[in-house]
Amino acid sequence: MPRSRIGLIGPDASQPCGIADYVERLAAALAAECDLAFVPFREALASPRLEPCQAILVHYERSLVPDAGFLTRLGARFPGRMFVVPHEVYAEDPFAFPYADLRATFPPLLWLKRALYLRRHRKYARERRLQAEGYAAHGVIPLSEPNAAILGPLAPGKILDPVPHAFYAPSEASPPPRREDFFPRRPRAILGIFGFLNPASDYAQVFDLMAGLDPGTALLILGGDRSPGDMRARLEGEATARGLSERVRITGWLAPERVGAHLSLCDLFISPMRFKSNSGSLLHLFHLERPILVPELPLTRWLRAEGAPVDLYRDTAELRRLALGYLDGKARPPANRYRWDFPTVARGYLRAMGVG
Repeated sequence: MPRSRIGLIGPDASQPCGIADYVERLAAALAAECDLAFVPFREALASPRLEPCQAILVHYERSLVPDAGFLTRLGARFPGRMFVVPHEVYAEDPFAFPYADLRATFPPLLWLKRALYLRRHRKYARERRLQAEGYAAHGVIPLSEPNAAILGPLAPGKILDPVPHAFYAPSEASPPPRREDFFPRRPRAILGIFGFLNPASDYAQVFDLMAGLDPGTALLILGGDRSPGDMRARLEGEATARGLSERVRITGWLAPERVGAHLSLCDLFISPMRFKSNSGSLLHLFHLERPILVPELPLTRWLRAEGAPVDLYRDTAELRRLALGYLDGKARPPANRYRWDFPTVARGYLRAMGVG
């Protein structure tokens, strides 16, 4: 029986991001199940390799595609056989979730924030229109239940679970980093934040936590600016203003072969997202058997129900209580029961597109 021919569109290795990492590993799993043609975003509108494909699977994030009309033009080229997986379904939109999940105490202030947000982020308005039109796709496939809740009727009954990326294995070609490489005064414990520097993350809350911890505790932020900007300088300035300059370090962007060894330096991880519909950086931490503290949001509640080894906190006081429990040796991280893998998800995509 001939194998199905599927087109996969996404970022290539020249666009360093979690989605490129995800798509690379998904492509290998799909290739074992079908005849696969992978085409990067910049070639998708003209590549003849996609013409004979029975279905086109697009892993989409608005900040990576060539232009605002990319999906509309792609959908016109492949009517009836294009399926879109939105990796950023309003991940930066604080109004996609209920007020309670934002811990809002005065709802009118939230609406004022929304008006300011829409004024400053006009691309978000275009994204709303694109979603209302069904992403110009034959079908939309969410990555999780929180994704599906945001997408609503666009993706009825087609829910795929996010999967851990392949583990970052330390490279033997480069010496492993040491704590002294970042902190001349060897710290008793290192808290870690992993992922691109993100304005939607609550670094200030983690700095508040650090200010109240033993001076022998350090913070290592493993990541850099995703695009040209000054966020690293601003975070370093805030750490200095709080008297934490000797205890906070930012690595900058790390090559994949260096990530695993750097993650092993950390004794405890915090993922201080304010709102998120999916987060690949968090999935990289599950296999490390280290405590992982995350705010209570729709995504993190769902991940924990799926077996993710995370502890949820609602405010700074609860974050401090959990962190101290681990740093004092009074608590152990929950067991990892999160077992999704790429072959399982590849077959799920094929079923969702009606070709598996």
